[in-house]
Amino acid sequence: MKEPVFELEHVHMRTDRGGHVFRDLNLKVEPEQSAVIVGSSGCGKTSLAELLVGLRFPQTGEVKLFGETLQRRKKRVIRRARKKIGGVGGPFGLLPSLTVSENITLPLVIAGERQKLQRERLLRMLSEFSLLKVAGKYPENLTRVEYSLVQFARAAIANQPLIIIDEPSAGLDPKTYRRVFEFLVKVALSGRSMLILASEPIGREIPGAVTYNLVNGELA
Repeated sequence: MKEPVFELEHVHMRTDRGGHVFRDLNLKVEPEQSAVIVGSSGCGKTSLAELLVGLRFPQTGEVKLFGETLQRRKKRVIRRARKKIGGVGGPFGLLPSLTVSENITLPLVIAGERQKLQRERLLRMLSEFSLLKVAGKYPENLTRVEYSLVQFARAAIANQPLIIIDEPSAGLDPKTYRRVFEFLVKVALSGRSMLILASEPIGREIPGAVTYNLVNGELA
């Protein structure tokens, strides 16, 4: 039996000032499933993404990723888990010192993939997300739409089993968001899992996804 993609058990987390971010938060996503978390700005959506990549840790409770518990002192476990995650938005910003092409191929570089494979997949991603003309640019020279699309291309290139997307429609016009949504559907149908964090309902159904509302640190 396969381990859940990720699991949060009885997670309590406070802000630096002592306020509650999460109160007894429980969430489990199995392989080939996804979760959509809807909540207002400041409710803790980005904090949830940071928990799953080991940037933050709960006061109590457990965060598991691919069967391994993420703990502050277990740096090797965190690095291994991060290699299995693609991300958009929130803690997954582009590296300003790398070009568009270099940002997109970064997951493959980290995974030690052959350069020929890197070039083949890069060309496919640049074409699929209409980024060929900006391949040599740096993030500071991109429009908001281009910046977002580069993140989606980077999240797609390595076929990682989990993609975390913080505000999928951020900076996108309606036409571009429709393209992105088609990408999300394709990811779900491929058997990969997603955690989608959104301030408003995403408008259409993702295959295999369950939608939750995050209110006062709890899921409903």
